[in-house]
Amino acid sequence: MEEERILSEEEKLIAEEKELKVLNSVGFTVKTKFWGKELIWKVNKIPLKVMFAQSYRFFKLKISQEKQESDDFQEILNSQFNSVADNAKLCAEIIAITILGTKWNNWIFRKLLTEHIFSNINSRELLEFTQNVLAMNDYQCFTISTTLLSAVRVTNPMKVEKTA
Repeated sequence: MEEERILSEEEKLIAEEKELKVLNSVGFTVKTKFWGKELIWKVNKIPLKVMFAQSYRFFKLKISQEKQESDDFQEILNSQFNSVADNAKLCAEIIAITILGTKWNNWIFRKLLTEHIFSNINSRELLEFTQNVLAMNDYQCFTISTTLLSAVRVTNPMKVEKTA
């Protein structure tokens, strides 16, 4: 197992500042390398169109929860290997969609950036990216908004079965 590292006061402040930027929708960055040169991809506000595209791909992710919680170590290991094989490319595409936003998100750029990210991002960076995206998307606010909007209806429509 990995040894837990104690952060210095300065590192704690930097980590807290990063988290606040994400929570306040200031954004975050994703770093990759292309021919030895570091590229920095900036992710700002995530609009609903991008959230929709992400969610569509989230539903395609294949995860076997039963096998992950098995008592058999070999079954857990096989499940993890299958998860990488089934989902790695899809995760790279989700990152590409998020980075491209709505401006450049056509199939050519998405495919090129997906391949680039697939070749450059490791599992730890994927976890950090995912946590940032979930914080910025703020699904809770979206759900509350849709609930409030649906409550605006004055009357509920009658069921067809009751009118016949």
